[in-house]
Amino acid sequence: MNSFSMLKELTIKKCDLLLNIFPPFLLGVFQRLEKLIVADCASLEEVFQIQVQGLDIEETYEVSSQLREVNLVRLPKLKHVWTNYREGNISFENLQIVSILECWSLKSLFPFSIAKDLQQLERLAIDKCGLEEIVSKNAEVSNEQEIWLAFNQLSFLLLGHLPYLTCFYPGMHRTTWPTLKKLRIYNCGRIKIFGHEESQIGQSLFLIEKVIPQLEEVSLRLRDIAMISDAQFEADLFYNIKFLRISCDFNVPTIFLNFLP
Repeated sequence: MNSFSMLKELTIKKCDLLLNIFPPFLLGVFQRLEKLIVADCASLEEVFQIQVQGLDIEETYEVSSQLREVNLVRLPKLKHVWTNYREGNISFENLQIVSILECWSLKSLFPFSIAKDLQQLERLAIDKCGLEEIVSKNAEVSNEQEIWLAFNQLSFLLLGHLPYLTCFYPGMHRTTWPTLKKLRIYNCGRIKIFGHEESQIGQSLFLIEKVIPQLEEVSLRLRDIAMISDAQFEADLFYNIKFLRISCDFNVPTIFLNFLP
């Protein structure tokens, strides 16, 4: 196994009998891995099997992964990218790019224990998946306790064709996106995209006042545009937007507006 310890990039395709890729004892072996591509594996259920029933992995392994990019494509039975686990000795804090496409059995992407350390994440794209939430609940936090999630380097976010997505995190939380420039959201009919700082009705993905002014490219649903317009914000709220795509969720023609000179 030591022969794989220097491996930087791994591509796995059409391995239909594979159930998981990284069982616990391999996490340390591949800790120098920087790029992972997995596609068209019909039976795959887990990518990183961090937790096994009856075994406390955190006490057994200490891994600081160098993984920077993860691409998962057409994995119909994928249930977990990372199995949930308590805070411990396993870190994926170097992740910069995560792309998930056509994984309809996947209900949640990041365990809270992974998401809280994604300070280097720059691009997140999720399209045509069965996600109900982006980050799963932290079992060690009560429903009344608010948690913070900071995505300080994220500049590109795409959420597309996620018909079951209802929330970012299923509990009280706040998120920060100080470098977000490109936002593309379409065919995500159940999630509330925008809210106001003073609003107490439901929890939205973004606060209009915090995110809209910094965006340069944005793709939104028609109802989001209507909600923003009804709120009567100052005109300079949209000052930096150079490209605007407006779409409906039911195959209605899309409107493109380009503000570049």
